[in-house]
Amino acid sequence: MQALQLCQAIAESRSGLSASEIESALNLPRTSVFRLLRTLTSERVVEKRGTKYFYGTRIYEISAANSRSRYVQRIVAPELSKIIAPTNASAIICTLGDYCAFVIDVLDARDKQITTIRPGTKLPLFESAAGHVMLAYHPKYQNMDDSNHPAYFDEHQAAKLRATTCTRGFAVSHYLPRNVTLVAVPVFMRDGELVSILAIELDGVIHDFKILQAWSTKLKDIARLPTISAQPFEQDMQ
Repeated sequence: MQALQLCQAIAESRSGLSASEIESALNLPRTSVFRLLRTLTSERVVEKRGTKYFYGTRIYEISAANSRSRYVQRIVAPELSKIIAPTNASAIICTLGDYCAFVIDVLDARDKQITTIRPGTKLPLFESAAGHVMLAYHPKYQNMDDSNHPAYFDEHQAAKLRATTCTRGFAVSHYLPRNVTLVAVPVFMRDGELVSILAIELDGVIHDFKILQAWSTKLKDIARLPTISAQPFEQDMQ
């Protein structure tokens, strides 16, 4: 809470704040202020220029990532609706969460049944196709060691899922309680950054590679749209 209050104080200042001004604004001990500033500057949330502190580049990176996710959602949702219209499937759009794929949109084609995956759902790294895409293509999960991942992170399993996903170019998972299969592909921007994940939830536990590959091909065609859109991302977001 103190870190958020500090960021808010800096945001409301046009010319930045000194450590003493932050101390006065937040009514915090100097030691607490310097502890917060040390942490926030190391994470690039805050940066120091001379004796003043300003918003750091990390804030803008987070904002841009959110804007990119919204851009991808707007571009791909209509096309996802088209490919599932004649089916009994659900299309899912995810952004990148913390040790999960975070669902931001769900499109249902089912008449009588809709997926239990709804916007706000967190799809786990190891138990979902969307999570497997994260393991394969998100730089956060490359060459991790015991010091920077939680105890439940199985590097051996992650390496296996990473290799399978990269070889196929798509990921597959089965959720037996609901008898469904999830097929997922990554969405990259022009600079090569992974910004989103597209997935299709199909009825039944499907192992037929031709069926899975056919759906992945449809998803990949849609995943390319944000990079070949007639209007560049930077102009589109203005």
